[in-house]
Amino acid sequence: MQDALVAAANDLVGDGMQETGITLTDSLRHYMAITLARYMREQVHVDGLTIRVVSAMDRRADARELRGLADCCLIACSIFEKRLRRAGGSLRHYSGLGQTAYDAASLTEQAYSFPHMRDVIAAATGHPPEGIRDLIDAARAGSAHASKQLSDDGIIAFPTQRFHH
Repeated sequence: MQDALVAAANDLVGDGMQETGITLTDSLRHYMAITLARYMREQVHVDGLTIRVVSAMDRRADARELRGLADCCLIACSIFEKRLRRAGGSLRHYSGLGQTAYDAASLTEQAYSFPHMRDVIAAATGHPPEGIRDLIDAARAGSAHASKQLSDDGIIAFPTQRFHH
């Protein structure tokens, strides 16, 4: 991977951390910089993401494939959130997929920190949640940054669950 891309991605991660006030471990920051640099060169395949993750989980795919799918979920949730919504998905759904794939790949820190990584990348790339609906969706997906913004406005984003009788 080109050092210039990794350096640019590392700068983006630093900008996102500063913008959101989220402090990440050095290992997580480095992981995110390398992941972002990879997607600066490669196309992100967002279509069929749910099916691809479920299929990989069902056939007990190796850690490398699961990590790649989790990374794709992270980038999709961070940068292509509107596209995911148009496809009928929620940020909460795709964040959960990413966390599950990271966990299955034995990347516990990434699984646990998924909402923080998403917030940092979204802020760094100019794709933070816009409007109350997006903020609530982000908060329900685990975003402490969105929850804080809502709280500052006196809003609490309670988790929702629809029950069918």
